[in-house]
Amino acid sequence: MTQQQNGVKTIAGGTLIRKVLLTNAASSGAVGLLLLLFPGFAGSWTGLDNLTALAGTGVFLLIVVAFLWWTATRNVVSPRQVLVFAILDFLWVIDSALLLGVSGSVTTIGIWAIIVVAAVVGVFAIFEMSYYWHNRYYRK
Repeated sequence: MTQQQNGVKTIAGGTLIRKVLLTNAASSGAVGLLLLLFPGFAGSWTGLDNLTALAGTGVFLLIVVAFLWWTATRNVVSPRQVLVFAILDFLWVIDSALLLGVSGSVTTIGIWAIIVVAAVVGVFAIFEMSYYWHNRYYRK
């Protein structure tokens, strides 16, 4: 909840959301680099055979990492910007479920990798959405 001190609104949960965003950036950066630099390796382990899509996902993740880092290092973490990350993370979870549903070539390791990554991203999304919800009236 946005707190008031001497009539001035302050952000609630700023320290926690910074840690969440930076952890999200670190894990997304690791996966993004793996997919961009070694799409063949990732494809052979997971059974996902579209190397261009894997590398493209890596590029997308690295762009998101830059924005996560930028947002987390501002004086005030904008609730609206965090909402964008929550939406992106929820979409990632949905896409992961769809990928499992339509791709018949995914290996057992690939299935587990998709499930674990989606679960972690889902946790990030919950923290991000909670931060947004508690601070949704904060304007700066």
